[in-house]
Amino acid sequence: MHRRHPFARMVSPLVAAALLYLGLATHASAEGPAPAPHLAVILPTKAKPLAGAAEAVHQGVLAAEQKLGDDRTPRVRLYPTGERDDEALVAYQDALRNGAVGVIGPLTRGAIAKLAEFGSPEIPVLALNSVDGDRPVNNLYALGLSIEAESRQVARLMHGEGRRRPLVVETDGPLPKRMRTAFVEEWKLLSGEAPTVASATALGPRLRDSAANPEIDSVFLAADLKKARTARPYLGNDRPVYATSQVWGGKFGKTLANVDLLGVRFVDMPWLLDPNRSDHLPYRRADKSALSADLERFYALGIDAYRLSLMLLVAAPDAAIELQGVTGSLRLSEKRQFSRELSSGEIGGDAPSAPPAEQASTAEAAPVPLAPVQ
Repeated sequence: MHRRHPFARMVSPLVAAALLYLGLATHASAEGPAPAPHLAVILPTKAKPLAGAAEAVHQGVLAAEQKLGDDRTPRVRLYPTGERDDEALVAYQDALRNGAVGVIGPLTRGAIAKLAEFGSPEIPVLALNSVDGDRPVNNLYALGLSIEAESRQVARLMHGEGRRRPLVVETDGPLPKRMRTAFVEEWKLLSGEAPTVASATALGPRLRDSAANPEIDSVFLAADLKKARTARPYLGNDRPVYATSQVWGGKFGKTLANVDLLGVRFVDMPWLLDPNRSDHLPYRRADKSALSADLERFYALGIDAYRLSLMLLVAAPDAAIELQGVTGSLRLSEKRQFSRELSSGEIGGDAPSAPPAEQASTAEAAPVPLAPVQ
């Protein structure tokens, strides 16, 4: 059972981090001043397949630092890595030598595994993906955009809304397989029974017949956006259809982009589902060029990663850490992984209304002047 550290109850995470920073900054060795304490950000910005996502995370971190940090808090410093997993370990060791007091990253499971193999980190590390293994590693925490966690939440949503005989429609590919596996496991825990599973590999009468089974009362579509659009017409309109955030491109209303999936229920982060929230406005990008929904999710991940890192700097090892974040309602588990409770939406629905102007000051609403993601 986690408990809150008494110090954390008396001061905000920002103030506590500032005090820690000041304490570290006053120490010097006999050979000269100590390295400048900072918050290291280890991301694969030089890895071509991941550079866009990594840069979006980095910009999210900078947006949060601009809003929450000042000259008393550890400054953010980027340690770029490439495609090799062991580069993250080298970056971590460089960060330690340079005076890092905390780390955000790495981003990939392989790089996180390399860091975990090295042993317990000397400073708090907030990895941005799942940490493999059943035994938690001291000082290694995890916050990620897990598709398995989303699928499990959809199962809970469906069960909570009275669905009892779902059909799981699995499309091709490793990601839909992970969705299907996580949903089935969670459904068994909820109901004690396995749901019916149908493959959408061969679209046609067989899939239509599976969906038309009178015992089926709902459908979980394990698919990305493109494959969901292809499979949806075979599922009929007699039963509610649910899915993960992968089926939503971030567009509200009955647009042409949404027409094939209108009415599908899904879960996603508040950053995208409630974009007009006044507490989100300070982190919005000043650049008006649109990011894809996926890159917006990584940008939001960077915002929450910075906020949580400030809290981890001063938290006791068994502290209970919770945050109403832009990526969801976050809570630290006993395995040192942050769970995310997401919001639910419906494709074709309208965006929430903007709050009245008097509820948000000009300073709060000012967007963050950052360069666009390349």
